[in-house]
Amino acid sequence: MSYVLSNIAWWMQMFGLGWLAVELAVRDGAPELAPFYIGLIGAARAVPAIAFTILAGAVVDRSERRALLLRSQAAATVLVGILAALAMSGVATIATVMVFTFLVGVVSSFDAPARQSLLPRLVPREDIMSAVGLQSMAAHATGIVGSLLAGLLIAPLGAGGLIMANAVGHLPVILAIALLPAMPPAPSASRPNVLRSVRDGLSWIVGDPVVRWVFVVAVCASLLSRPYLQLLPAFVANHLRLGPEALSLLLSLTGVGALVGSTVVASVGAVPGRGRIFLGGALAMAILVAALGTRSDLATSAVLCLVLGASTMLVMGGASAILQTATPDHLMGRVMAVQVTMFMGLMPVGQLLLGSLGSVVGIERVYVGAGAVAAVITVAAIRGASRLRELGLASGPALPAVAASGAE
Repeated sequence: MSYVLSNIAWWMQMFGLGWLAVELAVRDGAPELAPFYIGLIGAARAVPAIAFTILAGAVVDRSERRALLLRSQAAATVLVGILAALAMSGVATIATVMVFTFLVGVVSSFDAPARQSLLPRLVPREDIMSAVGLQSMAAHATGIVGSLLAGLLIAPLGAGGLIMANAVGHLPVILAIALLPAMPPAPSASRPNVLRSVRDGLSWIVGDPVVRWVFVVAVCASLLSRPYLQLLPAFVANHLRLGPEALSLLLSLTGVGALVGSTVVASVGAVPGRGRIFLGGALAMAILVAALGTRSDLATSAVLCLVLGASTMLVMGGASAILQTATPDHLMGRVMAVQVTMFMGLMPVGQLLLGSLGSVVGIERVYVGAGAVAAVITVAAIRGASRLRELGLASGPALPAVAASGAE
């Protein structure tokens, strides 16, 4: 229940932050800068994710993970609460939003790899793919509810009220983490310094043919395809010329699609060709983003967002499931930290780049261009990623063998 409530609140905050950026651009007399403002918020989130998360992964592998999570969740609660209060009081500016987004990003750079590395401690390795899919199903089912609630509550509560909902949503998560058993670091014959640990983790990623290509595809999706979601407020306001109700609809349908995609991920352990499912999802995602940019009507945009939600989960959920299954426990924090950097760090970088360009040429043209480039890169990756492409087929490599190959 705590996970459900927290995720509903997170989706409400995502809606609130995006619409707050639109409101700030209008208040500053430059509504055409809404995509740029959204990009600036993304950049504030990206800097700590890129600067600290990989180092944080090495810290996670050396730490008692439950205690680390409790501290990070408490800090995030305070920071989000202050940001919400500033927005509710009407004194928030794009600069203050960026500052607090940066601080929350610093906290998240430790929190995210710690959370990701918990699952292999709680679930048998052979069930990880199903567990990731079920977790994603819960997250995106709440996305449907959270987006609908945000659309209904944006008028009475304002963007600040939606952000405050996320601060409150941290509280049940803190309680749930406090009830977990202690999770000390994995035993290791040697304990090199932190920088050496980071280097060893990166070397393992580069040397593993399956994990390496998962990250190549994830980088492409994070920079070019995935930022479409964060830029939807600008797409709705500046291109479709509609209000927050339309944004609520598109986000809700994205959540419905993500729920469908999560169902596929939940059963992917029993489905042949799971590597091809992941790669196919990345290609579909790129094509759909480009297609969304060609539309100017709500109905077709809604259908595209529905399918985009499903393909996005094949990429994000599939990457997480493959990595958590393929990675030995003593490297889990570092590998999950690199994954978090892909989605938390590079995605906001893409958000800034695409948002800035969208302020000049139009957000719809940016969708078309970014999707087309992502499609070309993904096709090239599919051709080169033979081990990943064959993963899960009867004649393809088995993940336990890949996991056994990793050594520090």
